[in-house]
Amino acid sequence: MKKLPYAIANFLTIRGEDYLYVDRTSHIRTLENMSGRSFLFVRPRRFGKSLWLNVLSRYYDLALADRFETLFGDLDIGRNPTPLRNRYFVMTWNFSRVDPWGTVDEIAERMNGTFNNTIEKFLAYYSEHLPCSVKVRGQAIDTLDNLLTAVAKASGRLFLLIDEYDNFANEVMATDEAAYRGLVRKEGPLKTLYKGLKDLMENSVLDRLFVTGVSPVVMSDITSGANIFKNLYLRKEFNTLCGFTQAEMTGMLTDITKACGLSASSAKEAEEMMNLWYNGSRFSADSDVRVYNPTLALYFLDHFMETCEYPSQMLDSNLAADEGKLEYLGRVVSGRQAVINLLQRDEPMVVDALADRFTLSAMLDRSAQDNKFLASYLYYFGMLTVMGRDARGRVCLTPPNLVTRKLYSDQILRFLLPLGAERNEAAEAVDRLIGHGELRPLLEFVERRIFVVFSNRDYRWMNEFAVKMAFTTLLFNDASYALFSEPELSRGHADLCLIIRPDARQYQLFDMLFEFKYVSLKALKLSGERVRGMAEGELLEKSPVREAFTDAASQIRRYVGVLREKFGRKLKLKAYIVVSVGFDRLLGEEMTDNLTD
Repeated sequence: MKKLPYAIANFLTIRGEDYLYVDRTSHIRTLENMSGRSFLFVRPRRFGKSLWLNVLSRYYDLALADRFETLFGDLDIGRNPTPLRNRYFVMTWNFSRVDPWGTVDEIAERMNGTFNNTIEKFLAYYSEHLPCSVKVRGQAIDTLDNLLTAVAKASGRLFLLIDEYDNFANEVMATDEAAYRGLVRKEGPLKTLYKGLKDLMENSVLDRLFVTGVSPVVMSDITSGANIFKNLYLRKEFNTLCGFTQAEMTGMLTDITKACGLSASSAKEAEEMMNLWYNGSRFSADSDVRVYNPTLALYFLDHFMETCEYPSQMLDSNLAADEGKLEYLGRVVSGRQAVINLLQRDEPMVVDALADRFTLSAMLDRSAQDNKFLASYLYYFGMLTVMGRDARGRVCLTPPNLVTRKLYSDQILRFLLPLGAERNEAAEAVDRLIGHGELRPLLEFVERRIFVVFSNRDYRWMNEFAVKMAFTTLLFNDASYALFSEPELSRGHADLCLIIRPDARQYQLFDMLFEFKYVSLKALKLSGERVRGMAEGELLEKSPVREAFTDAASQIRRYVGVLREKFGRKLKLKAYIVVSVGFDRLLGEEMTDNLTD
């Protein structure tokens, strides 16, 4: 089994030091066969974009022609290379290296300094191929112009790769909107830079551009300066350009489990674990292939290969920063409601089409943030993915995997319990349930702390969905459980199911199944004040409440039979009924009768 290239984006290192490389080089041929020479490709953070640019740079680099067979000979593009292989001077501008802090002028100075330094390194690298010196100017675009004159004298052409084009601009946007507007205004440094690139594409030997980023927002704001790019990111043929397919993951897991001396069933178990937590990203509504985030997948696989055990935390800390995208939405009611709905309803967001461009103005105009904007924003940052199309051809989007749902859950928990002390109190109540099987402390906590939030009419809390969502956020524990919301069981849907992770079954834990019911105050013909003052026994005697418990018990018996069939004797199940009376009282009990009847 080859070493896994976790956090390695250098193709020379991967190929030279015998790391695993999953071949994507056939896409080079696809690119060359397309019309146009300037391309924009966006994907969420840590999805393999930098490695792809590095592959392009090594393939087209004229200085590496004598190493072509070593680097590419056994790959798809090596077996059938294109006419443009090793025909370019290649340079990469990495915008993530630009410090985003300070005034517009200070940021611009650092940006120009960063790219001028890159050009100087380029000149040193290609010193044997360039016939004359190049004067470095204050503006990087002017230095690039001088460089292209030297490239032309060498009868060459330049391929410019731009990595994370929106990296520092996104940082500025999140912290200083005025500074961001200064960067992208008509005479701002970013717009000026891209206007210069457009001019050089038209009037020099700058022959090709390939740009990567996280979203099209910045490109939309500088559109008059950068309207030469063909968008690749929604196209079917590039759906799997970055990321691992299921078949590729299966192959890697098979090799690792063999190296660990584990059985074929262990490989299957590991595959199910990864599929649940990491799989699910699809970037084109016209593709039927879903891909794994490579950073998350390699995080898991690298730990598994080194220890023959699963990592204790399924979320790689390198991706935890994606929570900031939900925090941005959480600043306004419309965005917060969208986050709530996605976790609460387990229904997709449906839009006629994804927005392929939207500007900062749209992001800041809260009144303009309709479902299309919200869905597109979350899609580009990896928090939603394309599930497919509905019967009317509309695009359906859902959270891609359980890791992403965990990020939603954590964000909603902060909506519900903004204070750390409140979250500590919640954790204590959860511990009483998980460690001792005591449901009452958690019910009392939800009554006391969370029902107050539900009374906020700014948000549309939907009957039993709201209570289910509260329990989902409170109980989400990726170290011990895989959490299923509305899993299909016995031609129905259980409300919430927590199944112990395979590697955690050695501990004193229980699988848990919850069924939630909601009884409205209207059905009881009582006021909230009256309900809050009633004894629990008195409430339980009310006919609508009794019926809710009876219905829930019937559903649980049906679901439990399916769970026992699926998990067999290893299932250690506790089942609970939770009935909400308005958002005023919470009643519950553990099912103790024969659950398989």
